[in-house]
Amino acid sequence: MKVAIIGAGIVGLALANELISTFTEIYIDIFDSYSIPSKGTSLHNSGVLHAGLYYLPASLKSKFCSEGRSLLKDYMRRNGIPLLQCGKLLVPHSESDVIRMHAIKERADLNGCETEIVSHGKASSIQPGICVRDEYLWSPKTSVFSPADILDKLVCDLKSSDQVEFIVSPVQRINADRTSLCIPDQKWLNYDFIYNVCGPGSLSLFRQITNSLDHLFLVPFLGEYARIRKAPEIKTNIYPVPDTKLPFLGIHLTPQLNNLRPIVGPNAKPFLRSYLDQYIRDDFTDLHSRLLVLLGLYASNSDGFREHAHTEFSVSTKNRFLIKSSQFFLPSLSSYIALDMDASSYGIRPQLVDLHKLNFVNDFICETTNKVINVINAISPAFTSSMAMAKYLTAKVLAV
Repeated sequence: MKVAIIGAGIVGLALANELISTFTEIYIDIFDSYSIPSKGTSLHNSGVLHAGLYYLPASLKSKFCSEGRSLLKDYMRRNGIPLLQCGKLLVPHSESDVIRMHAIKERADLNGCETEIVSHGKASSIQPGICVRDEYLWSPKTSVFSPADILDKLVCDLKSSDQVEFIVSPVQRINADRTSLCIPDQKWLNYDFIYNVCGPGSLSLFRQITNSLDHLFLVPFLGEYARIRKAPEIKTNIYPVPDTKLPFLGIHLTPQLNNLRPIVGPNAKPFLRSYLDQYIRDDFTDLHSRLLVLLGLYASNSDGFREHAHTEFSVSTKNRFLIKSSQFFLPSLSSYIALDMDASSYGIRPQLVDLHKLNFVNDFICETTNKVINVINAISPAFTSSMAMAKYLTAKVLAV
C-alpha cells in the first residue's frame, strides 16, 4: 500500500508513525512545502500539554485531547523526552469568571479530566504570590514539553525506516477520483490513500475536491510571547478563565523545561503577513479580505468577540498587555517583574471563521472524499491530540 501525507507537522508525523506501526506492507511519501519537520504551527506554540478542560463533550477536540495527552506522555516517557508535570491554575478576574469557571469544571468532569476547585491556601502553596481569590480551578494533569524535541524524535525515527520518504515540495492539486496529487512541473503521483494534513494549507487543497466548505474563511493570528527576566519563580501554568465560545485561552504564564526562563503571552495579532504567509496558503490571503472579516466579527460581536479584541489584540504588547497580565496574577511581587520580548517565541494560529454565522470554528474538521482524508482547522489542542488523531485517521484505512 502506498500512502501520501501532505504536511510534516505533528499531525502528519504522528500519522506516519502510527501507519508504519499498524501496517507492515506500507510505503509513505511525506510532503512539506518548506522544511522537515514543518516549522509552522506545530513548532510555534507555548508547549502546553493540555488536559482537555474546555472542549464540548462529544467534539473531536474532546475525544482526541484526553486520549492524545496520555499517548503523547507515554511516547515521551519511552523515548526519554523530558516533561514538566506542573499543572495549571485558572484564576478568575470577576464574578462572571467564577460562573464560567464552574461551568468549565462541569465540562471537564464530563470529559474525564481531573480538576479541583481550590482555596487561596491551596493555590498559594502551588504558586506562591498568586493573587487572592476565594477559589481557583486546579488542573494537575496539565504539563509543559518541548515541541521541537518531539518533532525531531519523530523525524529521526521515520528517517531510519525504509518505509518513509520525505519530500520537500509543495502539493499543488489533489485529484480525489484518481487518488493522485500534483507537484511542480505538472507531475502527477498516484497513491492508494492521500492524507491532507498540512495545517493552514489543508482548506485550499480540500476546496479543489469539493465546495462543501466554501463558507469557511481563514484568518491567521500571530501570538507574541515575552521571556520573564525577573520575577518570582513560576511553578505552574497560570491562566485566566477563558470564554469557551471563543478559541483563545487568554494571556497566561508558562514555566519552561531545563530552567529556561518562563514565558508570558500570547496576545493576538491578526493578519500579519510578514510572519504568517510563508506558512499559510489559502485562496483568501489578502489583507483587505481579512480585515473585512474581522470588522464583521467586531460589528456583530458574535460570541463576545468585541470584548476579546479589547483584551488581547495589541500593537504595544509588552507594556500594555504582557506586563499588566503578569502583575495581575502575581500582585504582591509585581514590583520586580521584568520582561524581554522574544522574537523567536511566537504562536501561529490559522483560525477558521464561518462566514454564514460570523463566528469562529471551534472544532477539528475531518472530511473524506473517496480515498482522500482531510484534516482541517487543526489548531490547539492539535499537538496534544496528534497521536489520538493518528489512530483515528489510520482506522479510516482499515475501514475501507
